[in-house]
Amino acid sequence: MLTIQHTEEDLSRAYVQAIAAKAGVNLSMKDRSHDYTIDGTFHQVSYFNGHYHETGFSLDFQLKASKNCIIDDAHLRYDLDVETHNYLVDRAPRAATTPVILILMVLPEAESEWLSLSEEELVLRRCCYWIYLSGERSKNARTQRIEISRQNFLTPNILNEVLTALEKGELPS
Repeated sequence: MLTIQHTEEDLSRAYVQAIAAKAGVNLSMKDRSHDYTIDGTFHQVSYFNGHYHETGFSLDFQLKASKNCIIDDAHLRYDLDVETHNYLVDRAPRAATTPVILILMVLPEAESEWLSLSEEELVLRRCCYWIYLSGERSKNARTQRIEISRQNFLTPNILNEVLTALEKGELPS
């Protein structure tokens, strides 16, 4: 039987796979043995010259899942491990690198509410939010509290908007 943390991770991976499929975006997910802080990459796909091709615009992501978030009307707060925080902040301003976002799967507190299914539907409760971290490194020892706008709800349309912005030379916001 998987640990709770691995179950949370697998549900977050399923969510991201579903969003990428619906968005028409190619997704590469890293195997679990050596992720080096990047869990996967979204690759923009376009149709031209009678074929579908990757455009060359992509977005890396680090994926986290938790039931331990503080949620209010406008934001959610999450205690991210400081090593991941600092990696994402350090990578943000580097020229000519693929941008990287943090994707956080927020799960209900009760494990029994995470997933339900029938012949008619598969329901994965709650959702993923995303953030592009930049700024200063944390000097904390263990965690850095981050705040994510609830408007950064990860949907297929939002994923395509972010990739289109990257194509125009804009960083995620």
